[in-house]
Amino acid sequence: MTIGQRLSTSVRGLRLTFFIASRYLFSKKSRNAINIISSISVLGVVVSTAALVCVVSVFNGFVDTIEKSLAAFDPELQITAARGKTFDCREAKALLDTIDNVEAATCVLQDDALIAYYDSRTPFTLKGVDSVYRRVFAVDSLMIDGQFKLYDFDFDVAAVGIGLASKLNLGVDYVNGLTVYVPQRRGRVNLARPDGAFKRGELFVCGVFSSEQPEVDDNTLIVPIEFARKMYDYDSLTVSAIDIKLHDVRRIRQTQQRLYRLLGSRYLVRDRNEQQQDYFKIIKIERMIVFVILLFMVFVAICNIIGSISMLLIDKRSDIDVVRYLGLTTAGVRRIFIVEGWLMSLIGVVVGIVVGAIVCLLQWRFGFITMGEGAMLESYPVLVKVSDIVAVFVTVAAIGWLTSFATVWSFFRSNSTA
Repeated sequence: MTIGQRLSTSVRGLRLTFFIASRYLFSKKSRNAINIISSISVLGVVVSTAALVCVVSVFNGFVDTIEKSLAAFDPELQITAARGKTFDCREAKALLDTIDNVEAATCVLQDDALIAYYDSRTPFTLKGVDSVYRRVFAVDSLMIDGQFKLYDFDFDVAAVGIGLASKLNLGVDYVNGLTVYVPQRRGRVNLARPDGAFKRGELFVCGVFSSEQPEVDDNTLIVPIEFARKMYDYDSLTVSAIDIKLHDVRRIRQTQQRLYRLLGSRYLVRDRNEQQQDYFKIIKIERMIVFVILLFMVFVAICNIIGSISMLLIDKRSDIDVVRYLGLTTAGVRRIFIVEGWLMSLIGVVVGIVVGAIVCLLQWRFGFITMGEGAMLESYPVLVKVSDIVAVFVTVAAIGWLTSFATVWSFFRSNSTA
């Protein structure tokens, strides 16, 4: 027999197997309980699969929302020193000029400090930025009071996060200034004059911003980078990071790898996910745990198919004997019932995916499931990804196949032993 003939025979065998399995699946059984159990089994797979799609899509929605909020202050790419807090920016700035995908690059100098306003004292993060900062970040759209005009005055001004402004009870004020204290980097500390261990600076508030990131809004004061360098006793080339905006974000991996090659091991080049690596790692772990828990629900629902197939095998004993007399092997009979159980799982997962996708679409369009008062979002965000749909389909279909195979194999083995 040639390869073509063998292939043709195999195809005809598969067609026969699927034909008989589909007839058994959709035909009326002699016992009505089998129909009921089969329907319940498929319904369980539908509900659990739809729940899996919805939950995964909600996680995707939260991640997408977080990434959009991080875009306010986390650049598309960021260059930092591999060791230490600061570095000389000359080499990195010169290399950035040779990369066509870099639209703008801003120098940042950031460190801890203490702020005083009347009787209030609180630690915060002093973030010095240069005049290019507004080209990298849409900071003007974040201002809720005043304007982002760090370089429009002859005196030092700052933009303060809304959380920090609430702590200190301040707003835009060009009359009453803020006092900033930072530890002295040079010289010795006179124990008789502990106040001499700090360097003091004065500035006014030109605006209040809200990034919807509590860790930023509650602790950040943005100032001209020259003021930050003066406070920390750094020269005009010292920075803690270079934030980069790209022309084409789709080429971010290519640009990141090229920067790594050009800059060498002394620098780190990180995208937004890598800048918030711990945060996104926690989200991925939570997503994985929820996915596994829901898979157990799917497995329990598919296990109901075991009872349905077992009862069907008992109900079709006479049919099994008939097809055997007609020449069908025991392996062929097993395939029929394995395929039938698998078809039940496939119907359940396909319908479940459709139902889950429709629910997500309605939630995205109307937001009928709300998060309650006090939440940052009015309703649960959703984002359906094709990769997640494929993963759900393959996983549930695989569980359905293994369950059907184990059930049918065990039935025929026990009957042959008997």
